[in-house]
Amino acid sequence: MGITTDKGLLGEAEVIADLTRRGLGIALPMGHAVPFDIVLIRSHGGLLERVQVKYTTSSGRTVHVRCTSKSAWVAYRYTKNQVDWIATYDSTTDAVYYVHSCHWDGMESLVLRLAPTANGQRLGVRWASEFLSPTCSICESRRGESNP
Repeated sequence: MGITTDKGLLGEAEVIADLTRRGLGIALPMGHAVPFDIVLIRSHGGLLERVQVKYTTSSGRTVHVRCTSKSAWVAYRYTKNQVDWIATYDSTTDAVYYVHSCHWDGMESLVLRLAPTANGQRLGVRWASEFLSPTCSICESRRGESNP
């Protein structure tokens, strides 16, 4: 698939389908004036979370998650003040990877590993399997600390 718009639409459709299968609500913003594609609605408490969707084709060993938007007119990095999640649909694995802003805020991109590194490195590796759900253990532990 070569047309960027078509890839974006396919990525959005895959993320919407995945969130719907999980029983989560979704809403779609009107227009292109916001930096996110989907609003995720949590059933408990009605919490609203902003989701930016990306489409990628991985190598089968790593998934690259882009935290930027680039076009002929503009280029910028997403921040946690704009977006809560980046959901990346990978056509190679046919999976959606959900990365919370606490992992990427201020970064251009990050790498999720599907296979072990060639040099055996384990420290600092982000395993793709840990990002298959729109949940974040880091965020959950922080919420627990602020609510004794």
